[in-house]
Amino acid sequence: MSTEITTTRPGSVVEKQEWARALAPSRLLPQAYRDNPANLFLAAEFADALGIERINALTSIHVIEGKPSASADLMAALVRRAGHRLRVTGNDQAARAVLIRADDPEFEYVAEWDLSKARQAGLVGKGVWTSYPAAMLRSRAITEVCRMAASDALLGVIYSPEELGAEVDGAGQPTRPTHVTAGRVTAAELLGQEEVPAEPEAPAEVIEDAEVVEPGITPAQSKRLHTLVTRLDMDRDTKLAGLSRIAGREITSSKDLTETEAAWAIDGLAAKVAALDVEGGA
Repeated sequence: MSTEITTTRPGSVVEKQEWARALAPSRLLPQAYRDNPANLFLAAEFADALGIERINALTSIHVIEGKPSASADLMAALVRRAGHRLRVTGNDQAARAVLIRADDPEFEYVAEWDLSKARQAGLVGKGVWTSYPAAMLRSRAITEVCRMAASDALLGVIYSPEELGAEVDGAGQPTRPTHVTAGRVTAAELLGQEEVPAEPEAPAEVIEDAEVVEPGITPAQSKRLHTLVTRLDMDRDTKLAGLSRIAGREITSSKDLTETEAAWAIDGLAAKVAALDVEGGA
């Protein structure tokens, strides 16, 4: 088995890195993705896992407090693509969603939401529930029945942004990424670290012409990288060659990596370890 960190096949770590770097400068991206290749890389991971176009993930997949979420419409599309039947009816008083699995056509899974149930859940009174009750009831019914009957088609993305506490609009899209981070996950979150509070920003006149320097590899990342390299029994030259491909520049030590580059390297190595474990268990 090859011990290279990456390959050049479509959808590989290298290809996703190039895609993320090329797209990051776009001013048309949602705010959470602008100038943030790491967040775009994560969006590509979710899109590829779900089998949807990556551009759709940028508007349909949102990460709320570290958990991926999807719109009710995307969930509905995924379960229908899997061959299941989904029927939704309702108005501004109640909504009913019925799901019939392709492998069990004789049974109906049903989820019903009305204003009484929403009131009991503490939802009625929120701005979006006052303005768009029919849309919110429909969304709750769809996501509940999809979780109940076809979670296998959702691949772990089983909640909508609103269900995870985000403030949303009538289409179910997050509107206020304050303490809830819509569509944004840092490298620290990817590694399960506690994120260190950012230092206060310097006055504009001080940083106006300053060079922006990305943080370097963290101690936790360095430890994780060493563990993965040891697991794959990689020699130093192979490791440095792979890290140089990821960074797009010569790397003479893992300490040369930025935090983002380290996150990408760890992702690639972890995928190799996972593949090795699968082969070993076969």
